[in-house]
Amino acid sequence: MNKLLIATLSIGALTVGAAQAADLGVRRAAPAAVVAGPACAAQQFQGFYLGVSGGSLYHEGHRQDTDGFLTDNGGWTKNKWGGIAGGQAGYNWTTCNTLWGVEIDGSWVGLKNTLRDDPNDIGDDNFITSKMNTFATARVRSGLVLDNLLLYVTGGFAAAHFKTTWNDSPLSVEFKEWRYGWTAGFGTEWKWTPNWSFKSEVLYASFADRDRTATLGGTTYTFRHSDSVWVSRIGLNYSWGGAPVVARY
Repeated sequence: MNKLLIATLSIGALTVGAAQAADLGVRRAAPAAVVAGPACAAQQFQGFYLGVSGGSLYHEGHRQDTDGFLTDNGGWTKNKWGGIAGGQAGYNWTTCNTLWGVEIDGSWVGLKNTLRDDPNDIGDDNFITSKMNTFATARVRSGLVLDNLLLYVTGGFAAAHFKTTWNDSPLSVEFKEWRYGWTAGFGTEWKWTPNWSFKSEVLYASFADRDRTATLGGTTYTFRHSDSVWVSRIGLNYSWGGAPVVARY
């Protein structure tokens, strides 16, 4: 009987010891790190950027012959599409999910717009030709960042270079001029790597009317030039200074 009691107590003691040892050996596993983007989405757009862009431009040109150099003192309007290609540079400031910044851009424009005074007269050599070869802006922009997509509005100063030829054979005069005005628009920018982003935007620009005079055949004439453009373009930007990817737990 004594031997049975001693064996039972020994087995109980071993069982309790094993249970305590098992409790001591089990520890809660540390949570795995989860890699995520910046804590605030707009931070990835922070800093300087430089890029290239290209697209199309729609020109709305109005020319008025106030002193009857051609057949009368009426006006002519001609609208036409052209191409645009250039580059841009800027800097962005950000809060958690919002952005504001400044951008300048300059582009070559390929656009030639010809208006004939009387297109039904085969022998008529009375025409107006307008060429636009440069477009540039200096703008501010502000927007909201959702994940890696920026939605923004923009506006500021615009400049363009025009060459306008008035011809009433054998008389002809040519005006080369920079025109200045304002611009406004909207766009999107998608951050697809820490440094590279793809953008698309639409701008409208209107330039102040300009009166030019010339003396032809002993008579002084006044010509009024009015211009506005729509610009639709896409671009690629490389940026510096955006927030790096961080780890969250």
